[in-house]
Amino acid sequence: DATYNEDVYLTVLDEMNIARVEYYFAEMLSILEMPSRDQWIVDLVPSGWPSDPKHVEKGRFRLPENMWFVGTANNDDSTFAISDKVYDRGMPININSKAKPFDAPLTDIMPLSYKHLEELFKKAQEEHKVSDENLKKFEEMDDYVIEHFRLAFGNRIVKQLREFVPVYVACGGTEIDGLDYVLCNKILRKFESLNLAYIRDEVDDYIQYLSDHFGEENMTECKEYLERLKKLF
Repeated sequence: DATYNEDVYLTVLDEMNIARVEYYFAEMLSILEMPSRDQWIVDLVPSGWPSDPKHVEKGRFRLPENMWFVGTANNDDSTFAISDKVYDRGMPININSKAKPFDAPLTDIMPLSYKHLEELFKKAQEEHKVSDENLKKFEEMDDYVIEHFRLAFGNRIVKQLREFVPVYVACGGTEIDGLDYVLCNKILRKFESLNLAYIRDEVDDYIQYLSDHFGEENMTECKEYLERLKKLF
């Protein structure tokens, strides 16, 4: 249906790390990162047949622009760890606590085409660009993390930051909280792969670094994550 209208379609991959995501989803990860959507083409079969579906040409299918992919994953002994390749190409949402039930009022349906949604994204990215001051702080922090933890952000994450934070602000958030979210969920989670016993003191210094450069009251998600990480030592 996604190829026949402009509605937003979600493909949900539930418990996707029961198998190794970077194995079975590798081609899709590479395709979705292509800068031109004309390159979003999946090879299905070696050759085509006259009886193939309408949008399958020569055994190839072009992914529709209005198809989004969402995956859920558990972090326990029955699942595989998700690699950096997967995390780096998505936007993780961690659910670390049980939510309280609440009643939501009934609301009218609001039709929203993917084209209009993308126009809103572009508008946000033009009106709420990440400030040069905070971009410079991130650049300096990249050097700090490389020196103390032997980790680097990479251009991909900086690009995602420039795209995500303005939309976060347009939805009612603040720039500093958007930066906090990206840093915590895209970069700090890599700390779990380090030898935690050897970086304990470095973690305390890094928490202080965040306070010194972004404010004592800011970057709370990062600081809370680092405090939880210390308990694993």
